[in-house]
Amino acid sequence: MKVLLIDAFNLIRRIFEARSDSDLESVVTASTQSSQRALREHEPSHVVMVFEKHDRTWRHLLYRDYKANRSPTPEVLLGGVDAFVAGFKEIGINSFALESYEADDVIATFAAGVAQAGNQAIILSSDKMYLQLLSRHIRVANHFTHQFLEESDVEQRYGVGVAQLKDYWSLVGDSSNNIKGVPGIGPKTAVTLLGQYHSLDRMLSEQGDDKVLKKVQENEHLAIRCKQLVTLKTDVGLGTNLRSFRMG
Repeated sequence: MKVLLIDAFNLIRRIFEARSDSDLESVVTASTQSSQRALREHEPSHVVMVFEKHDRTWRHLLYRDYKANRSPTPEVLLGGVDAFVAGFKEIGINSFALESYEADDVIATFAAGVAQAGNQAIILSSDKMYLQLLSRHIRVANHFTHQFLEESDVEQRYGVGVAQLKDYWSLVGDSSNNIKGVPGIGPKTAVTLLGQYHSLDRMLSEQGDDKVLKKVQENEHLAIRCKQLVTLKTDVGLGTNLRSFRMG
């Protein structure tokens, strides 16, 4: 089994923003054609086009300013979801969305289930948050650069391993989602800390006079909240199974 999990709005919005016009029909056509290319390239047995409701999620309840710096999704796209769903349906791709959860958590849960069964999951998205899921059974593909992202790419880009990514973001934050990290801890310092202590948990429990370490410990509540926000859920109750998403 090879399951292709497509982050719908990541795909649609990238296509929308690359076009000179905002005509819904043309964006639907372009998105459908782009998805057909993905089917040819990856030859999946199952495909899930994962939308999100753009409602308040558990992350907004945990941190009210979550994504407060984001420009809103264009109304033409929000109002055209039914047209997109119909377009994808025509080429054999069924869509899925779940209230109160972002596409990231839904996709992570599908991927985790596929991996647990020993099968292959491919996540189609340019969202860096999916990199924390990289494993032998879960791959992440950037549809627009035609590249799979590997563990070596994580190490080259961030200076840490995949298993340390969530702790890295817990320290430095994630500006794209308006998540504040530990004050005064930048990327270089975070890499140094993780190289020495390996994990956030160990940093918080370690004894010593290291001034930088003390800074993390003094902001324990903030660091833990950051980690909760950047960690993708893999146990969402989906209420469906992959039989509904088998390719014809």
